[in-house]
Amino acid sequence: MPDSRLNQLSCPRIIRALLGLLLSAALLVGCSVARLGYEQLPSLGYWWVDSYLDLNDTQSVALRADLQALHSWHRSQELPLLARDLAGIQAQALQNTTPVQVCQMTDRFKSRLAAVLTQSEPGFARLAISLKDEQLQHLKQQLDKKAQTWRDDWLAGSPAEQQARRLERLVERSEGFYGSLSDAQVSLLRSGVQTTPFDTQAAELEMLRRHQDLLQTLQALAGSKLALAQAQERIQALLGRSLQSPNASYRAHIEQLLQNNCNTFAQLHNSTTLAQRQKLIAKLRGYEDDARTLMVR
Repeated sequence: MPDSRLNQLSCPRIIRALLGLLLSAALLVGCSVARLGYEQLPSLGYWWVDSYLDLNDTQSVALRADLQALHSWHRSQELPLLARDLAGIQAQALQNTTPVQVCQMTDRFKSRLAAVLTQSEPGFARLAISLKDEQLQHLKQQLDKKAQTWRDDWLAGSPAEQQARRLERLVERSEGFYGSLSDAQVSLLRSGVQTTPFDTQAAELEMLRRHQDLLQTLQALAGSKLALAQAQERIQALLGRSLQSPNASYRAHIEQLLQNNCNTFAQLHNSTTLAQRQKLIAKLRGYEDDARTLMVR
């Protein structure tokens, strides 16, 4: 299917940079480009984190080593699972689907994100303990910029204009898997956007909560004398709150949103022609081939 629950996760970018970047293997975007990009992920991850924290030499050496170790683990442990899941989706792609099946599929990819985060906790904890006050201030400035970018993307314009932007992105993402959509299929997606209860105010508040949670957790850890295991426990709790908000009403909102999305994408898939489904299979097979090629390097 053309989307997943991962697209709805909004962990702070600093977390995704350090801990979730390697999951981009699940979003490969073209054979040679994807393979080259995967090989460069440790370097890309380093520069991304550095842009948020302005790392010193000692931190840079440690982070590069942790990202390289994470990359090696992901290659040996996660790429085989990714290839397996992609093959499984291909086997089902010619058949109609249900919202339950779509949500089950996306839950499998969500579990892969959780595995990457768990594997990344020691490196994140080591970095957190080493942080300085000026680096946390730099991080706050960068998060404030990202928050404003989010507002520009999601809050600008009238509700109708916001829906039009969401539809445009949804059509583009769907056509990346199925090829050109018919007018009826675009109308189906438009109806899904119009009926999906996306609460931008709630999303903004949750984003700001996560930013504040990240800053407060890192402030408590920075320069502390905690043992690595204790610091890792706090990082684990932070990541848990990022993946599942402590705000019960927001969790309920997200669950409703996800269920609606699963329903929309099931309807879209069931409306596709044989040619569109064959294009989806070819796209997924390319991703699977990339994963299997990268596994043995």
